[in-house]
Amino acid sequence: MAPWSREAVLSLYRTLLRQGRLLRYTDRDFYFASIRREFRKNQQLQDPEARQKQLEKGLVFLHRQLGGLV
Repeated sequence: MAPWSREAVLSLYRTLLRQGRLLRYTDRDFYFASIRREFRKNQQLQDPEARQKQLEKGLVFLHRQLGGLV
């Protein structure tokens, strides 16, 4: 599979943040902090397979209704 483009990664990030608006206020702060932390942590990954795995993990999280939070 081809590596993700910068635009695709940013789109996933924005979509995850947008979906977080559906959460109750108490869950929202934790959710936003978690998303930002994960993306920052994985920003420095050099291994293409590890990057791919983390991005797919984000997609699964999004498609599973934010991991069951919504």
